[in-house]
Amino acid sequence: MEVKPVEDHVRLVTGRMDQPLLERIVNYLGPASTHGKLKSYPLSELSSPEHRRVQEALVVHDLLNVLVGLEGVYIRYNNRYDTYSEIIPEFKIAKMMDPSLKSLSKRIAKLGKYYVTLSKAAEKWSQLKCGVVLQRLGYEIKSFLRYNYLQFVVDKLERSFKSNVNFSIREMEQMLNDFEIGKHMELLFTLYERIAEEDRSRHNMDKTEEDFKNFMEDLKSQGRAQNGTILATDTSIMPMAKGGIVLGIVQDLIHENLGDRTNVLFLKDLLNKIAEDYFLILKNWLSRGELNDPFDEFMIVDTMKHVNGVTSLLKYGDRVWDTQYVVRKDGLLKQFINQRDNNDLLFKLLITGKLLNVLRTSLDLHKLPVDMTTNNINLFSSFTELLEGNSLELFINRWYQRANEICSKMFLQGYQLKRFLQSLQKHFFGKKNGRGISDFFSQNMTELTRRYKPNGSDKIKLQKSFEQNRNFGVADDLIEQLMVLQLDDQSFEESVLPYVNQNSEEMDVDNGLVNGKLVANNEVEIADLLNASNFQNLKDILLREIRQSERSRTQHDNIAHEDINDVIKQRKSNIHHLCFEIMIPYPLNIIVTRTCIVQYQSISRYLYLVQYYSKLLEDTWMEINKHQIWKYQGYSPIVRQQIIKRCRIVHSKMNQFIKLVLEYFVQDVVEKEMKTNTTSTQNIFDWQTGLQESLTNIMTNCCLSQLLQIQLQIFEIIHKFCKFLTSMRRELCQLDIHLYHSFVGSGATTSADPNNYGKKRAFNEHEATKLIPDLIKYINLVSQGFEQHTIAFKEGLMHYHYSNHAPANAMSGQGSVMLIDETQSTRLLSSLNL
Repeated sequence: MEVKPVEDHVRLVTGRMDQPLLERIVNYLGPASTHGKLKSYPLSELSSPEHRRVQEALVVHDLLNVLVGLEGVYIRYNNRYDTYSEIIPEFKIAKMMDPSLKSLSKRIAKLGKYYVTLSKAAEKWSQLKCGVVLQRLGYEIKSFLRYNYLQFVVDKLERSFKSNVNFSIREMEQMLNDFEIGKHMELLFTLYERIAEEDRSRHNMDKTEEDFKNFMEDLKSQGRAQNGTILATDTSIMPMAKGGIVLGIVQDLIHENLGDRTNVLFLKDLLNKIAEDYFLILKNWLSRGELNDPFDEFMIVDTMKHVNGVTSLLKYGDRVWDTQYVVRKDGLLKQFINQRDNNDLLFKLLITGKLLNVLRTSLDLHKLPVDMTTNNINLFSSFTELLEGNSLELFINRWYQRANEICSKMFLQGYQLKRFLQSLQKHFFGKKNGRGISDFFSQNMTELTRRYKPNGSDKIKLQKSFEQNRNFGVADDLIEQLMVLQLDDQSFEESVLPYVNQNSEEMDVDNGLVNGKLVANNEVEIADLLNASNFQNLKDILLREIRQSERSRTQHDNIAHEDINDVIKQRKSNIHHLCFEIMIPYPLNIIVTRTCIVQYQSISRYLYLVQYYSKLLEDTWMEINKHQIWKYQGYSPIVRQQIIKRCRIVHSKMNQFIKLVLEYFVQDVVEKEMKTNTTSTQNIFDWQTGLQESLTNIMTNCCLSQLLQIQLQIFEIIHKFCKFLTSMRRELCQLDIHLYHSFVGSGATTSADPNNYGKKRAFNEHEATKLIPDLIKYINLVSQGFEQHTIAFKEGLMHYHYSNHAPANAMSGQGSVMLIDETQSTRLLSSLNL
């Protein structure tokens, strides 16, 4: 059987005055100013008392049309109104109408203006670019106009007009007031006007300039939460009012109508409806870590949303944790703006979703399951209920606590975070791994002592030695499996001292001195930054400061290098370049960030240096105390007292100094700080900040900051002296004829240098006599140099101890970090003085 298509035909019916209102709306031809006008019966002929009822009936009939956006005979749109424009319509009333009727008509005709305006606004807001809040507002306005307003006009007013011959204009107004249709229409129109005004304001403003103003306000206030963290924000301006901006306008309207219970209930019901999708985004973010914000109107911004082709290295890097999700400042809810500690609440809102994102990614879950009933969290069923009192704060705090609990459980149990951090301490700081580091140094002292060559073979030898000693049998020691031995192109001095010099220079600038010259305080530079006029101006100021800083640093380094011994400028030993690289896997790199790893490396390189020189002194002690040439009793008194004994005394002082510094730094600085960190188990943020603060406190300790340069000079003196001691066998044999014949004359080795094997030469007493003063002179020179540097180190230690201890209470209020703890530095000073 063939099915024939059915065609729809639409035709326009010529308007008749006796048509029902809804039929006239469908077939409306347009305003009288652009279409043919009906010839009206003159009102002047209906002004007599007996005809006044007829005139009133004609006006009521016109008002019924006006209420649904149509023109009547005596009440029409003004000539400027265009149906297709966004101009708010105005109605003009016939001049000859009775004054009392005209007054009532003006009041009622306003509803027609509201109806037309709101109908157009609802259509406009249905566009995708307006976002879910405005789309829902448009839908609610359409629903109100259709099911409340038009139904009331047709079912109540039009029916009363047709069925009741005595239906008057006053009855019409009274019915509108009784059913509060007029009040609700006026509220919706006021809402429209404020949204439209906000849109016009945004359209006319310079968004880049406003964005810059918001950025500078954040910069001045530093955007810090109560916990001291800087809140990551997006200060850009949305092109139109949507999302939280619209919700904020409704909130303001509710606040203004608090005296009218009916209006408040109507507006709250409207707010609950239009915020339904927004509320769902908020709940999904806090409960599942999902940000389903297709129209970019929520308080949280995904900066990676429109970035395509993200590599796994970037996707799972620690930088993404800091930069992917930020707070949108434009369109924040009133509760966040009016909150006294709003940054702290915003921080919790931001971190909650970020933590759940980490959980979802780590467990490879498309959607995170949530049991809202057992957690007793989803206590607020409506949006307006959430905004009352401190409900929003309680809501966010509960989800924040839950996110931290489950995320901490994942890190502590699944990833064994404490063991991971302890493993980092073990391999970078040598905690409970002294034997391993000692064995590595013992096996590789020769390679570590050689001068660094960028393309030398020592790096390969050291890497092979490290690989051979790697304990692959320990399956849970992730750090050992990931560590890679490297020889950094920059020596420890080159990599750390620039930051030390920069910090020292900043301290001098604060005091008005740089290299002994009076300069402007850095508050002038800060004032320049805070008074920048736009982003380009800010960029120019920052570039200027960077260039000035680089020039100043170069001058500072040049002056500093002129004062350092020329020996230090020579190429360093491999130990100065020894560094262990490691890439922390996701999600552990969220807590142990790249910044932390750089600090781990700097601290460990310092520890390796101190331990290396300790090992070098131990090996040299075996040389000067156990070798038979050094134990020989036949030396002359001057050799025994001025050379042998003096060498042992100087060596002992060096060994004591290194041991004391190493003990202080390991036990009183590193272990104390890291122990404080590993006891923190409150939440993920505490782990992050705790680890970062501990490492920063270690880095700012005087041994790794202000006193580092003097220590490097002491290390170089120790290195040269140990090298001198290991080459002393031959010289000592030349000072005694018996030793000479026993070792030199017989061809036996008297030196650590293998090139001395088999060399024979007759004993020369005159040469021995000349050698003694030279050796004594060199030993005295080393002793004096070491003593002077040690005194300088102790004076520096004492200076930073007293300068940081005395104003401790005053400085703590400014967030200052104590460089040296009182009891620790006192003990170290006492030990050095002994």
